[in-house]
Parts: sequence; C-alpha cells; structure tokens
Amino acid sequence: MPAPNAGSTAADSPDGGAALRNSAERKVVTILFADIVESSSMVSGRDPEEADQTLLTILQILTDAVGRYGGTVAQVLGDGIMAVFGAPSALEDHALRACLAAQDIARSAIDSDEFKMRIGISSGEVVAQIIETGVWTDYRTVGETVHVAAKLQQRAQPNSVLLSRETLDLVPKGLTVRPAGTLRLSATAEPVSAFALEAARAMRLTAMDLLSAEGTLFVGRRPELAVLTGALRQAERGRGACAILVGEAGIGKSRLTGELMRSPEAEPFIATIWPQFPIRRLGDPDDLEAAARCLALAVCGTADDPSPDAAAGDGVAVARLTAAATRNGGELAGEAMRELLGQPSVHPLWQGLDPAQKADFSVEGLVAAIRELSVERPLLILVEDAHWTRGLTNRLLDALAEGVEDARVFVLVTSRPDTPGGWSAPDSVHTIALEPLEPLQADEFLDHWLGHSPSLADLKARVATQSQGVPLYLEESLRTLETTGVIVGSPGRYSLGKTDARMVLPATVHGLLASRIDALDPGPRRVLMHAAVIGTSVDLGLLRAVSPIPAADLPAALARLEQSGFFARSRLLPNLELTFRHALVQEVAYATLTKRERQPLHGRVLHALRRRSDRNLPNRAELIAHHAFYAEDWPLACAYGRRAGRRAEMRCKHFDAGRFYEQALKALDHLPDTRRNTQRRIDLWVGIPLVLLPQGRQLAGDPLEEARDMALGIGDRIRYARATSLKASFQWVYGVLDGAIALSRSALDHLGNQGTMELRIQGLMRLGGMLVDKGHFPEAQEKLEEARTLALAHAPRARFGLTAVAVAITAAYQGRCLAELGRDDEAVRVMLHALDIAEEVGHAFSVSSVKVHLALVHIIGERFAEALPLLKDAVTITEATRLHIFQPITLGALGYAIARTGGATEGARLLNASLEQAHILNHSLPRPRILNWMSDLALETAQHDTAIGCAAKALGIATDAGQLSEQGWSHFALAQAFTAVGQHREAMEHLAAAETMSRQLSMMPLADRCRAFRRCLAASGPVT
Repeated sequence: MPAPNAGSTAADSPDGGAALRNSAERKVVTILFADIVESSSMVSGRDPEEADQTLLTILQILTDAVGRYGGTVAQVLGDGIMAVFGAPSALEDHALRACLAAQDIARSAIDSDEFKMRIGISSGEVVAQIIETGVWTDYRTVGETVHVAAKLQQRAQPNSVLLSRETLDLVPKGLTVRPAGTLRLSATAEPVSAFALEAARAMRLTAMDLLSAEGTLFVGRRPELAVLTGALRQAERGRGACAILVGEAGIGKSRLTGELMRSPEAEPFIATIWPQFPIRRLGDPDDLEAAARCLALAVCGTADDPSPDAAAGDGVAVARLTAAATRNGGELAGEAMRELLGQPSVHPLWQGLDPAQKADFSVEGLVAAIRELSVERPLLILVEDAHWTRGLTNRLLDALAEGVEDARVFVLVTSRPDTPGGWSAPDSVHTIALEPLEPLQADEFLDHWLGHSPSLADLKARVATQSQGVPLYLEESLRTLETTGVIVGSPGRYSLGKTDARMVLPATVHGLLASRIDALDPGPRRVLMHAAVIGTSVDLGLLRAVSPIPAADLPAALARLEQSGFFARSRLLPNLELTFRHALVQEVAYATLTKRERQPLHGRVLHALRRRSDRNLPNRAELIAHHAFYAEDWPLACAYGRRAGRRAEMRCKHFDAGRFYEQALKALDHLPDTRRNTQRRIDLWVGIPLVLLPQGRQLAGDPLEEARDMALGIGDRIRYARATSLKASFQWVYGVLDGAIALSRSALDHLGNQGTMELRIQGLMRLGGMLVDKGHFPEAQEKLEEARTLALAHAPRARFGLTAVAVAITAAYQGRCLAELGRDDEAVRVMLHALDIAEEVGHAFSVSSVKVHLALVHIIGERFAEALPLLKDAVTITEATRLHIFQPITLGALGYAIARTGGATEGARLLNASLEQAHILNHSLPRPRILNWMSDLALETAQHDTAIGCAAKALGIATDAGQLSEQGWSHFALAQAFTAVGQHREAMEHLAAAETMSRQLSMMPLADRCRAFRRCLAASGPVT
C-alpha cells in the first residue's frame, strides 16, 4: 500500500486513534472487483488454517495478476479483491490493463477445478485517498464508478468478466466483447450498459490502423512528409537510412507515418511494423522474437491469416528468413533466426554459446536477414513508440541504424520526448521533431469534421484553444462533444446541440496527461496543481500565495516544471508570468484537486489579487471575477463579474462577456433579495442577450420577458424600456418585423422623458433600423437623424452601453435609407464620416457594420468595384470576431459584387454559402435580398427557371416578414425574369406592383429601374 505523502493530515479514526490522511484527489481510474464464487462452501467444515491457505492461494493469483499490469490492490476481502488501475499514479491505458488482469484471473480459474471467479470492471472519476491508522491502511476510492464495478461483478456469470461502456470506450483496440444487457444502481438511476469480455490483447492503434481508416484528414506536416518520401526514394536506390519522429503523445506521429505508407513512394516497399507496448502478458514472445515474427509476417504472411503466430509457424517463412540471415551473416546468424522463429537449433556451435553470445547473434541475424531480403524488394521498417523499447530491442535499433546505409531499407522510429527509458537514437539518425498544428491548420481540421455552421464558431474557438494544435486532443474533444450532446448531426454537418452543456475533458486525454503529471516528484507536482488554480497563465506573485512548498524551494520546482515541458515563460516584466504549454494539462491538474481543496485556494488567490493593481496585472478585473466566483465570495463575484463582462463586451469578446454575466447572475442567487439586487438581476438578464445578438445565437427561454415582468413589478420604467427594446431587437433579427417595431415604439413610450441619453439613442437607433428593413424610409430617416444628432451632441465616439458606437451604427442604417430614397451622395458622405469615427475608436462591430452598409449603398448605385474592398474587410472582421449576425448579408453582397465584376463562379459559391448561413442562423431578413441577387445573376446566364424561382421565393419570404422594400425589388426581379421567358402578362403585373411600391415607399432607385425597363420594353415592341 503506498505511503502517505508529505501533504498528509491527521483526523480521528473510528477506533479512537489518529488517522493519517493524504490529500484526497480526483482521479480517472478503472476499478476491478474479483470475487471467488461459493467461497463459503470452500471453507465450510475445514480447519481455519487450511481454509486460510486455500483462500490465500487463490488471492495470490488475483494479486499477482493485478500487479503484473500495474494495478493497485486497494482492498483484500475474505473472498475477493478490489483493485484500482490508474491510481495512486495515473496510467494512460488503465482500462486495458484492468481488462488484461481480469482475463488472466478468469483463465486461471478456468484452468483450475478448485475455484471459480466473477469479475466486474468500470471506469470513471473517483476521489482517491490513503488513510492510515496504527491498525490499518486503506486506499479509499469513492464514486459511482466503484459501485458500478461491484454491481457488474455481482451480475457476472462464474468465470466471466463484465465491463461497463465507459471502460470499453477507453480501449480503442484490443478488446473483443459482446453485449450483456443493462443494470441500474438504483430505481431512479440511468441504466448502465454491460459487456461480456471475450478476449483482451495488449495492443495500441498503429499507423496501419490509420492507413485503413476511412474519412481521415491529413492536415499540415507537408514538409515532414516531403523529407520522409525523399528518404524512401533514396532507400529504394540502395541508400538506406534511419529516421526518428519525435513528438508528444497525440501530436500526429502515427498519422504522418500512415500518410507515408499511403504515398506512391511507399508502394514498392514491404512494410513491417514493430509496435512497442509497456505491457507484456504471460507467454508473450520476447523482444527479438516479436521482431522476427513481424518480419516473417510482412515477408511471408497472408491476408487470410495475418497473425504473427501463423507466419512464424510456417515452415516456408522459417526457411526463407533463416536462409537470408545465413547468406548475409553466416551460419550462426541463420541459426539465431531459426530459434527466434520458434524452431530450436541443433547446430553444435549454437549449442555451445552462452546466452549473451546468442543474443549478439540474434541481433546480427535479424539485421542480416533484413539486408538480404531488401535485395529482392525494399523494406520499410516502422518501430512505433520506441520510448517503450527494452534492452535487446534498443541494441537491434542501434545495429539497424548503422547497418542499413548501403541497403534498400528505411527504418522509421517514433518516440515521445518526455518519457524516461526507451531508445536513444545516435547522432547519425535524422531526427524530425513534430510541433503542434498551426492555428489555421487546426481551423481546417475543425471545419472538415464539424462543418461550417455559424452556431459552432465559439465552440470551435474553445476547442482549438483547449487542444492547442494537438490532433489527438482535437479528435477526442470532438468525440466527447458528440457523446455529451453538445453537437448534433453528422461529420461535416454538425450544429450546436445542448447550449447549456459544458465541455467535458475526454477521459482518454485525461489519462494520457495525468500519467505525465503523476510522473513528477511530489513537490513540483503539487506546485503544478496549485498553479492550475490560477489559470493557464500563472503570475509568479499569485503563485507564491498558493504555493504548497516553501518560497525558497519554489524556483527549483518551477525550473523542473519548465524543463519537463509543463511551463513556458510568457512575460518577464513588470512581473514574471509562466504559461501552461497545454491548456489541457492545466485542466487535468486542476481537475485532480477536490472541490473542497479548490475553494480555499481560489480564496487565497483572490486575497492576493485584491492587493495588486491593474497597472501590473492588466486582466486583474477578469481574474477577480473568476476567483471570487469559485471562492464563493458572492458580493465580489457579482460586482466583478458585471465589470469583467462589460470590459469583454467592449472588446467584442462576446462569449467571454456572456460567461462573466452568467457567473454574476449565479452569484446574485446567493445575495439578499433587495431592490438593488433585483435591478442588478434585470441588468444581467438584459446583458446576456445583448452579447448573444451579435453572435447570431438565439435565447434559451425568455429572460427578456422575465426582465420586463420584474421591472414592472418594482415599478422601474427605465429597465422595462431597456428590456423591451432589446426584445424588439431579437424579433427584428429573426424576422418578426411588425412585432419588433411595436415593441420598440412601446419601449420609447414607456421611457417618456425619463431615462438616460443612452436608452433614448438606443431606442431611436433600433426603431430606425427596423423601419429601414420595413421600407418606411421617410420615418426611418427621421428617427435615425434624431438619434444621430443626440449622439453627436453628447459624445460622438461613445457607445452609450451599446454593442456598437452609436454614431456609426446609426449612420450605417441612415446611409442605406438615404440610398433607397435616391439621396446617394448624402448617404456616402454620412457613412464615410461615421466610418472615420468607428475606425478611430477601433470597435470591430461598428467598423464592420458601417462597411457592410456602405457597400450596400454602392451596390444599389451599381458601383460594384467600390463595394469589393469594403466587403472583403467586413468578411475578415466578422470571421475574426465571430459577428455571425452580419455574415449572411456580408457574404452574399461580396458574392454578388464579385460576380458582377467578372468572378461568376466564385460569386455564385459565396451567394449559396450566404443563403445557407442565413438558413442555419434562422435569419429571414437578409434572404430576400440574397435571393434577388441570385435571380439577377441567373437571368444573365439564361437560367430563366432559376431566376424566376429565386425571385418568387424572395417575394414570399419578404411578404411573410413584412419587408415592403424587398417586396418591391422582388416584384421587379420577377418582371425581368418573366419577360425573358415570354410570359408578358405576368411580367407586367409584377412590374406594375414594383412601380406602385416604389411610389408608396419613395424608393427612387427602384422607380428609376422600373422606368428604364418600361422604356426598354417599349423600344422592343408593343406588350400586352
């Protein structure tokens, strides 16, 4: 049983003595319960000593199996054991190890007539702690996983193993199982799927598995692949080489080697794979025997029976490889190869060699056989995971590195840099270090697997940040997101599912990273875990406040963590700051701490933060908000959550703003129910939707209606007006135009002469924008001019709490309104002035809004070349800041402008993409205009049916949404399209409707187009 660490504490034990406890930790482990069947009958009527010896003999078999695979026997019961795999020290393959141990136990029982076993296995998170008294020591694990394993053991048939779905999911290769029904821990619990273990093998996914996988995406690594394919070409010509790919776990070594094996340069080669593994089962071949069998399989094996045993037992394979070794290395090399393949040598010289000499000749025999076989056909030898190689394999790799330079052989080795032991490559071996994917490559990966739904933009950013370019972390994160329902759909076409679901750390990644953390010495390990409380960036001053070791020892511990690749220095002045090299390492280290331990640590960080200033800690407000929330200092969490949210909103970091606002709202639940706190709650219920709007995300529930009701309840007309105005904005965006206008008017009416300048400008601006989309241009111009005048008079560069600079956004709507009224020069002048202000302030939302609307003015005036640069800038801004609300109209306008300036194919692609985005976002308002542009382009290419269909669809959507101006343009598009196919009566009806609407709405550009079209028709002959 492991001894308690230096962090142990004393507590009262049940027997009245002092119990010594180490710090409890959260661990992802696999639990194994093994129980002797009918143990009572085995001891019934027998002498106690004899019964004890009988049971101890069986228990020894159980404990030996657990120890063989790195498990810990946590409890030894009278007739069974409970074992833990993955604690106290984490193991990346804990689930497979438990299954291998269970298989050995079950086979021992099957081979014996004296006892039978029932075994249950489950994987998941537990709290683990060593408790020691003078009487007993217990490795205590608590959690649902323990109970599931116990239930599975009870349900298992004699001499069988049942395991949970969670265990099965953690072993991607090596298990053969069959479904075995479900079980429940209680009447109200969810059912747990059970599986019967039929076979377990110590295996890992290899490059060959990736080679045969479908739908895989190879991203980046082109320079490295070019180096490797060049080495293959040289090897084929007789200039062999050895290379080693070095990179952390999951970085893509197997993916790169799989792509190499798929390349045309690899086709002439016979590929032999020697996968290394840290687990060895009883009866497994030794290192050199395994290499010989893999070589026999590659050279002589068949697809019908690819097992190494089949190839090794084949007399033809033994004869061929023995002859090859003999020709190139001599008689004893040949005899060594014969023995490696399972046929004892009777050669007298071989019989006289000692074990060390036989090992030397075995290495020489393998190298000789490889060299000789390469004469017939070149060989590609892949040694995966060489950080787990042992003595003789290391000697074999050394010999190959020196012995293939003049042979048609390429040896490719993969290894991790952070794992002790394994093969150390000599200087002559070419080393290729793999780094994480670049951000653009990670984006390409995520777009390929998730698709392009705008609803996933924030999620993609979080996954990319969390995974930091490590392909395995990306893949496992996506798999977990699908399993937990955060994303729904199919590869390439996912969309956001549960909006309230949190991102869960993949259990596979947890085990991988936890094993690295647990390999540290106790002091640096605890420093790492305490640093994780601070965040991914760790200020040294804050770390001193929570350091678990004396201040004098801290520099040495940090140096060790930097050397081990956990930290990197990110800032020296004004104070030293370290950054976790991987965000997931920080997450795993933090997750290892119990919630009971985290809270006081957050409190100590909070106390240190309050003594610091913003000057030397620029993100102090955000840090205080975060640590106050998790320290459960509710007044500070509420105050700083609101402050941090406003700061994030100002920088267009809408997701962060929403997170801070939600934390402040939760903090309010713990504060007294006063009028001031009610007002704060209303402000937050308004603030959260306000940051959702630019992202194109819809509300969950109706917090704005709750805010309105609560404001009415306390008689707060100002807050009622604010919530009503924002609710109008949501209805506006999602096409409920008449309802939005009514709500907006109501908000202004309730405001009356009260309220702030901010609210009045906000209300007028929103109402003006809605009236523009409605087509009521004269009234829209009146409201917008009033808002603009107020904003210019008070503070032209202020945002007044809005999501955009008031002058800029007002001018954007005003410019489009003026353009539709035929006042083109005035529209451009107003918007250029607003653009100067927006760019001076540097607010992305405002700049993007003005550029999009200015481009629309140019498109109305048919100045497409002038619209292009504005739209390209706007696309860049909206993508970078994830302003999804503007993306459909921006992409559509860009596509139309490109098509009208000669890029028909690219323009059509962008128009289709914009229409799909509008559909995904459920934004109806931009769709009529996009469809009319598509109709116009289809007409130019004589796609008359498409032109009619697009324009008719645009008219239907505009009519449903109440967009009068878009109805006018749709009627005009239909008039043109019907004329092109000779349906003159329909054409004239739509033209007359367009003319009527242009007069009613004072739309001069539309009226001019209608007149020009009539003149064109008149010139071509009479029309009935």
